[in-house]
Parts: sequence; C-alpha cells; structure tokens
Amino acid sequence: MAWIAQLLIPRRRKNRRELADRAAEVVRHVLFDMGIERFLGGTMLVDRQYRMRFVSGNLPGGGALAALPVAALVHAQALQASVPQLPALAAFHQHDVALLVDELMAALLAQSALLRALPEQRYRLAERSAAASK
Repeated sequence: MAWIAQLLIPRRRKNRRELADRAAEVVRHVLFDMGIERFLGGTMLVDRQYRMRFVSGNLPGGGALAALPVAALVHAQALQASVPQLPALAAFHQHDVALLVDELMAALLAQSALLRALPEQRYRLAERSAAASK
C-alpha cells in the first residue's frame, strides 16, 4: 500500500539553491570534524538522488551525476593557506565557505546537464502560476 502512495504523491524536485545550501553544510561539517587536510584529500559529489556528499579517498563507482576533487578548488587551497594564521575555531568563516561553495557549484554544474536543468530556486505555487500566465 505504501508504494501506491509513493506513486500518487508528487515528489518535490530539488533546486540549485538547496544543493548549494547542503554543500555549505557538508563543507562546514567535514572541516570541523575532519580538518582541512582530510577535506583537501576528498571529493565532493552529487549522487543520482541529487544529494550532495563528501567522499574521502576513492570514489564509489558509477553513482555520481558530477564529482570534483576538493584539491582542484582554488578557494580550498586559499583556505588551507589561511588556516595556520587563524585560531582553530575561527578558521572557517562563513564568507570563505560561501566562496568555496560558489566555486564548487559552478564546477559541478559545468559537468552535468541534469544539474543545469534544475531550477535556480523553489517557486511558490502562486509565483509559478503567475509566471506561466505571462
């Protein structure tokens, strides 16, 4: 009976803003829990269910829409260079993470047409119907 409900209930599509927000959460979490060295050794990816993930070490085979080694990001390298100069807890400022996520999202979007097809943000029903009537 549950599978019938899953078929009838429309699933809400993800959007680019939600992916970017999730990427920022993942970056903050990995930097806080594992540190900058482990972060630079890993890969950020978007899997087939449009979930943003961090993988340290080897990539899982075939399940990613787009993947990018973190070390390839210029802002990640800049973040590593600034870490010794800052206190441990203040090292990861929101602005630095936002710049890193912007660069990450641009690189991931360049890799996948499916990600580029996602809407920029979620529209409310009234906004959607008004835009469709124009």
